[in-house]
Amino acid sequence: MKKKPVLILLLIGAVFSLLGFNPGLAGFNVKVDGVKIHFNRFIVFVLPGDTIRINAEGKKSDQLVIQYSEGHLIEKMRFHWEYVAPSTKGNHELIVLHNNQPEKMVLNIFVMVPASEQKGEYLNSYHIGKYPEKLYRNNPAYEKPRGFIEVTQANEDLLISPHFRLKQFICKQQPGHWPKYMVLNPKLLIKLELLLEELNKKGIPVNTLFIMSGYRSPYYNASIGRGIYSRHIYGDAADIYVDTNHDNVIDDLNRDGKADMADAVVMRDIIDSLDKNPKYHYLIGGLGKYKKTSAHTWDIHVDTRGFKARW
Repeated sequence: MKKKPVLILLLIGAVFSLLGFNPGLAGFNVKVDGVKIHFNRFIVFVLPGDTIRINAEGKKSDQLVIQYSEGHLIEKMRFHWEYVAPSTKGNHELIVLHNNQPEKMVLNIFVMVPASEQKGEYLNSYHIGKYPEKLYRNNPAYEKPRGFIEVTQANEDLLISPHFRLKQFICKQQPGHWPKYMVLNPKLLIKLELLLEELNKKGIPVNTLFIMSGYRSPYYNASIGRGIYSRHIYGDAADIYVDTNHDNVIDDLNRDGKADMADAVVMRDIIDSLDKNPKYHYLIGGLGKYKKTSAHTWDIHVDTRGFKARW
């Protein structure tokens, strides 16, 4: 009987948290090159002139229209399009509307700088370094990136999903250098958005995550002594924790009155559940937890490498 008030409070907290949290859903789904997107804002990375396939999905698929001002759109068949990206680097909006109703999805089609423009270890004086020549276990997930996202002071605040901005994933190197370059896999964004939603369902009000380490160039990754096949250099990994009061310490997620590894475990368990869910099998990847050090608080590593890894 004594546990009932606690349970009621937890349930109330969960309800209020969920009501206060907007997961940023579009109200319909589309697939972009086979990846299902259901958020009202998302990003797609392409090279100049790339062609991407956009397929409408679900009950509302016959009510979708696409607006764009740059690039070229071809309707291959009913509600199946091919979009040819512009040659100009940077962001270009493509808007998917639900029959001109308020529901819409903004796709940021971000044209990258081709990797072929890298000279030696540098791209426009930004130190990229060298990617491994040999694939790890012949896995195509370890192929060199085709291009790099050019981050400028003008676009670093770009909202690339409902709750994350481009600048959160920038490598820590050369802080005063602009432009910067990075790689980011959209599947990582989907996984982080799902984590946010599940945290709020547990009554933990949080609108974004602190990305302690997102992209690392091979140069920077080597400079801090990390492995040559780190998923961070491929743009689909992040070391994260919840820090709503910005004190550089993980929040008390399990409500035991203190910050410790148990709070990182709350996040780890959510990610582990997502990896076990067949619906999200395409997001499966590595998962680890890290102890507090003099440099950082307790945190977890998450990635979408395509196979399960735990530490």
